[in-house]
Amino acid sequence: MPPLPFPKSSTPGVRPGEGEGRYVNCYPVQEGDRSYVRRVPGLTRSVATGKTGIRGMLDVNGVSYVVFTGSVVTVAADGTVTTLTGTIPGSDGVMLARNNKVTSGVSTPDIVAVCEGGGAYVLTATTVSAYPDADLPATVNSVDFLGGYFLFSIPDGRLFASELNATAINALSFTTAESRSDGLRRVAVQGSLAYGFGGSTIEPYQNVGTSPFPLQRAATVPPVGILTTMAVAGFQETWNGPIYFVASDRTVKALSGYETATISTPDVDRFIAASSAATVAVDVFVWQGRQFVAVSSDSGSWIYDTVERSWHERLSSGAGRWRATRSIYSNAQWLFGDMLSGDLLTLSTTLTENGAALSGLIQSGPLKDFPARVAARLSADFTEAQITIHVSWSHDGGKSWSSELQRSLADADRWPVSVANLGLSTQAGLILRFRWEGAADFSFLGATADRLDLRAA
Repeated sequence: MPPLPFPKSSTPGVRPGEGEGRYVNCYPVQEGDRSYVRRVPGLTRSVATGKTGIRGMLDVNGVSYVVFTGSVVTVAADGTVTTLTGTIPGSDGVMLARNNKVTSGVSTPDIVAVCEGGGAYVLTATTVSAYPDADLPATVNSVDFLGGYFLFSIPDGRLFASELNATAINALSFTTAESRSDGLRRVAVQGSLAYGFGGSTIEPYQNVGTSPFPLQRAATVPPVGILTTMAVAGFQETWNGPIYFVASDRTVKALSGYETATISTPDVDRFIAASSAATVAVDVFVWQGRQFVAVSSDSGSWIYDTVERSWHERLSSGAGRWRATRSIYSNAQWLFGDMLSGDLLTLSTTLTENGAALSGLIQSGPLKDFPARVAARLSADFTEAQITIHVSWSHDGGKSWSSELQRSLADADRWPVSVANLGLSTQAGLILRFRWEGAADFSFLGATADRLDLRAA
């Protein structure tokens, strides 16, 4: 009774017969001595804004500032939505940052938004206006905040800093990222370091309080750049992990201090290679104490589990990718924009996505250790749930599949899901696929195939 092989990470391979298996909208975990496959969390509406085209978000003292195509809104902790006067032109990604300004003992931060395609704006509780200091170049393409200073990247390689807890810019308060002539695509801050991401290098900076420019470049410059402006995350409030980004070599990397490490697999690399660079974006979030990194594009979404160091695929109905994007932490929860509506979403144990079905798939790798001419009988171990599993199998490496058979998990605590006869094996082995639709939760613990030797028949 050999166990069917299931992969550590979703591994579809390049062509039928190559892959080791897949996880779509589910992920493997190891707890103690046991392994499980669990469903991904659902998405529940936090608030309906009535807008569309999510571009960027920021939490400011419990109020979410949200940029959409054609409008900017604030969302209070009680869900009240207020549309600001003025807009931020375009539909590209928007980065937002706040400073630590205090007026008469009250936090009154300046809020700045920058479009990835160029242009800076200042937001208040009621209005959107152009950046007030002309000494900031109009080509500015990102913003972040470190130690009292707004930091701005410019495509030509300059990195500007504002005055302390202000929007004013000294025309001489800049440095130039010049270890290589690769310009700057993004500035992102984590801890005490600001990273200037270029096309082929990352230049780290520390706040040393000098004037007119307050930062000093570190001696170590990682020799790898970022693919595109929105392809980085890990700077969000409460995120206690590395920065993650899609590098210019189209791999996914983790950045800690001055060191980078590749975390993507060949399948993830192929996914990124098939993506339009401008659509690649990275988000981070935490679910039930476990950190995840989402890499999405026009080719789909892959999610990295930082605990298991494994990848799974995520797909939303009607989206071609995961519908959640632009994650922030606000009011003690992770908040996402919705690609398919103007709603803001939160993670949920309700296994739907903003009311839409959340289906999933587990696919084994090929079991090839059968004798010649063998008929196999499947036994699969699931926890009990009010849901139906659709079972199918392939004998040709996944080129073609059997008709699906339905098996209920309503009595899974009494006997396993089973299929009496999977047909004759071939040199390609046997691949099993389990698919489901519905909101009931369950876990998958593994499957075996009995050997029924027909050589004597």
